[in-house]
Amino acid sequence: MRAQISLDLLFAVTLITLTIVNLAYIASSETSYAETFDVITNLKVFSIDVRDSVAKVYAVGDGFSIRKELPMSLNEGDKVTVTLVPSNDTIMISATIAGRKYLVIQNSPVPIYRESSVTLTEADREFQIVAKYNETEGRLYVDVSS
Repeated sequence: MRAQISLDLLFAVTLITLTIVNLAYIASSETSYAETFDVITNLKVFSIDVRDSVAKVYAVGDGFSIRKELPMSLNEGDKVTVTLVPSNDTIMISATIAGRKYLVIQNSPVPIYRESSVTLTEADREFQIVAKYNETEGRLYVDVSS
């Protein structure tokens, strides 16, 4: 009888231990998912802000510029690249954060006539969106620069 109680106790402790390990695994995977979702959300909001700023700079015209800052903190080795792509009038935000790669693409509401790009890092999180009129071509260029 005494051996039966010990065996039942051992079985109960084993079940409790497995349950705790499974709960810890689920919690850690959910934390990872939440961190990834946070990064994606921040990049999406940032891309919408850049898109709206490009449209504003284009609407105001020659010589106008807006200074932007990346709204999220970066760690050592992280980078975010903002690229204006003329072939299909898009704004591409590519990022490498915590070893993972992300890409967000926004359609530009205004024409982009030449490609420009800026890379943001932990030390350099600011950039400018600038409008320049080219009299020869009769076009207003919108560029990003650091």
